[in-house]
Amino acid sequence: MEASLDYHFGTQLQTHIKTPTSLKIAIIGFDNFGQFLAKTFVSQGHTVLAHSRSDYSDTAAKLGVSFFSDPHDLCDEHPEVVMLCTLIISTKSVLKSIPFHRLRRRTLFVDVLSVKEFPRSLFLEILPEEFDILCTHPMFGPESGKNGWVGLTFMCDKVRIGNDDPRISRCGRLLDVFAREGCKMVEMSCVFNQPL
Repeated sequence: MEASLDYHFGTQLQTHIKTPTSLKIAIIGFDNFGQFLAKTFVSQGHTVLAHSRSDYSDTAAKLGVSFFSDPHDLCDEHPEVVMLCTLIISTKSVLKSIPFHRLRRRTLFVDVLSVKEFPRSLFLEILPEEFDILCTHPMFGPESGKNGWVGLTFMCDKVRIGNDDPRISRCGRLLDVFAREGCKMVEMSCVFNQPL
């Protein structure tokens, strides 16, 4: 384990313990739902980065999240996971605006729109082939999940996950965030919208 000390809010000292299961997760679209997910990611020891068109830097700082107003700067941090928390109508333009060349090959892209054909097709169309794709649909949000996620359904489809151990492990570690919170985990195909 590697321990790092970070100063937050001037004089307050926080200790973050990095474990082999920790991920560096970038959230693009940091409104209510992105902030809602970030709280849990941070509480489980993950490093969280965020980007949004609006300035959420103060909110991010209070949550222990690093906010980037420029997506190039966010991508320069080389997150292992990039999670899109955008409105469905803006997903295509947001996805096309990401500077993929600044990310490491094999980055895992995750959407939280729904386990449907549209996000799957969009990700397959726009993302470079070397990036992994996980489509998800948390069947809860800031209101229904405010008292915890126990028993709430989390659906997912591993659309394109590389077959080497580090990529499989990274996907598993991300899904474990939701499982550890007590979610009912359901794998479902985007294409047929049926359980796998």
